[in-house]
Amino acid sequence: MDVRIDVVEPSLTAVVVVEPMDPSRLMDCYNSVYAFLRGGTKVAQTGQNVALYDHGERMEIGVEVDRAFDPAYPVVSSSLPGGRVAHATHTTGYGDLYRTYDAIHDWCRVHGEETIGIQWEIYSDPDESGSVSVQICYLLR
Repeated sequence: MDVRIDVVEPSLTAVVVVEPMDPSRLMDCYNSVYAFLRGGTKVAQTGQNVALYDHGERMEIGVEVDRAFDPAYPVVSSSLPGGRVAHATHTTGYGDLYRTYDAIHDWCRVHGEETIGIQWEIYSDPDESGSVSVQICYLLR
């Protein structure tokens, strides 16, 4: 597994916040965000679908967008954080995402890097076979 350290810039997002965290709501959240974007707003998607997890207690599910905006319940303006991240790309399907999460944790432990409890996933567009890769990022101290 190729784990890398990079510095990333914050990325504006349109998201639905779920607290406490409930992964079963993922698709409903994306549906709300896409309905908001199609609903006549001037906010435009500029990047990928994303899912941010904050200390396993809350999640923000949505897409990267071109601007901040006033809340339109349940969709709010947010951002993926900027800073030093440890990250790797997962390519073998959603069922074993934990393998990439484990690889990043192991790599950080071996290399003396400390995660701070905020991680996110950035989903690629499907390729010609329908496969999606997932970039998994951990914010570092």
